[in-house]
Amino acid sequence: MDQSTLLPFPGAVPRQHDTALAEIEAAVALVEFGLATRVRLVGIAHIEDVAAAGLARAQSSGVEFALDRSASGAVAVTLGPRTNT
Repeated sequence: MDQSTLLPFPGAVPRQHDTALAEIEAAVALVEFGLATRVRLVGIAHIEDVAAAGLARAQSSGVEFALDRSASGAVAVTLGPRTNT
């Protein structure tokens, strides 16, 4: 029988989009479970690229979602408060 060699498999590296969506999901959870009334996310790379998925997650959890762009072009996401649904 041939001898086999195990090759190390590199760990998964999260993409920036995955990280941005995880930030939104964490903020939704904070509001959903009553640990925060509102959470504002600022300075997160690629957050506008995952805003649609974040909006869907917020809506399914009964949390308000707002995407804001400042005059300088900076994007912020505000989650909360809970909706009355």
